[in-house]
Amino acid sequence: MPGHLRRVAPWLLLLPLSAPSGHAQTSPAIQTPQPSQATQTGHAADSSAAPAPQATPGTHASPSPPAPAPSPAPATPPPVPVQTEIGHINGASFRIDIPKNWNRGLVLYFHGYQPTPQTFDPKYPPTRILQEILNRGYAVARSGYAVGGWAVPQAAAETEALRRYFRKKYGAPHETFLMGHSMGGLLTVMSLEENARDYSGGLALCAVLAPADLIMQRAFAERVAFDAFFPGVLPDVEHVPPSFMMNDIPTITSVQKSLDANPDQAALVRELANIHTNRGLADVLVFNTFVIEDLRLKSGGNPFDNRNLVYSGTANDALLNQRVHRYAADPNAYRYLANWYSPNGYLHRKLLEVHTIYDPLVPASTTGWYNELTRRLGNGDQFVEQYVDRDGHCNITADQTGLAFDELLAWVHNNQRPTPGLLPGSPLPPEKNPPKPKNPGKPE
Repeated sequence: MPGHLRRVAPWLLLLPLSAPSGHAQTSPAIQTPQPSQATQTGHAADSSAAPAPQATPGTHASPSPPAPAPSPAPATPPPVPVQTEIGHINGASFRIDIPKNWNRGLVLYFHGYQPTPQTFDPKYPPTRILQEILNRGYAVARSGYAVGGWAVPQAAAETEALRRYFRKKYGAPHETFLMGHSMGGLLTVMSLEENARDYSGGLALCAVLAPADLIMQRAFAERVAFDAFFPGVLPDVEHVPPSFMMNDIPTITSVQKSLDANPDQAALVRELANIHTNRGLADVLVFNTFVIEDLRLKSGGNPFDNRNLVYSGTANDALLNQRVHRYAADPNAYRYLANWYSPNGYLHRKLLEVHTIYDPLVPASTTGWYNELTRRLGNGDQFVEQYVDRDGHCNITADQTGLAFDELLAWVHNNQRPTPGLLPGSPLPPEKNPPKPKNPGKPE
């Protein structure tokens, strides 16, 4: 890697809250989280509540006496109370939650792609997903990153600073795990590969487990394919205005209306992107437009190149290849994207990755790239891929996240390697006539 892009190594009851000397500014608070409000983390969608039973249309009540009411389900244990510290290190907000039943283990959490730096408010409890980790006795520390967007280099350095701060203030943890969603999953892999000695293992959820340039070139190729059939609907990829928002509902609605009005051309772009619905495609196109501009700004040029790409997989590949505009990347910008980050496969700690079956933003198939890489290097025994039968990016519930963390702990502590495939404890997929997704593909 070029010297100017040298990465800083990432990563990283109750104890007194006297702050050590350093650059951290903190505001401690005691919290007892309430289960009534779920908060999203990064790209993670937290939808663990089971739906209420619905009556089947067309059925009639039986004249026989009603069956006795079923026994009530056992109550969910209340969240473990936590001690919370909020502060800043070198311009990045951080939050540390330590559960009352702390086992002196630590989980460093990387959030996913967000347009702006994340800040923390002590009046809000931990998210339901992270509460699953806290309930198991592990402290959770997370940085909000000092910059938004594709913040991989900053997040790495800032989380490493947080890890060191935690050790200095609370003492060295008995073990430290990494966990992250989406872009945070890529940071989890990067940290395990580059600083394995600091960690016991990692849990990556809906993760980018392939070179960033490979994933982003795909997103760019799909965006300009849309332009070939729907010119002017979205801003030109070389002139995206600063006011453009990644989840702007009016823009998404406008894109969907254009797709709905031209079903044949819409089908070509959906086939290329492997996205099931026009709404899902509109969501992803708008989201990726924001990311494309973010990466152009951070890399100092155009990191995207589709000159040597032969578009295939649609009902009319010839027409698509004839119409699509070709772009040349700036070499330095391209190297920036490749450097931040291309997994190298040198995995010497256990890594469990969990994905939804249908993920329109980061397809589950991309994890196959990392699986093959680790196997070729002789490290395949350190990687396991599991899935949940759900649609959408990071649409993994809090309960499923807790189950996955249990799988990782059993692997690290007892050498019980998880079985690849369906995450144990998850509902089995339907055998016949699966329902069509209602609104897949919406990035959180």
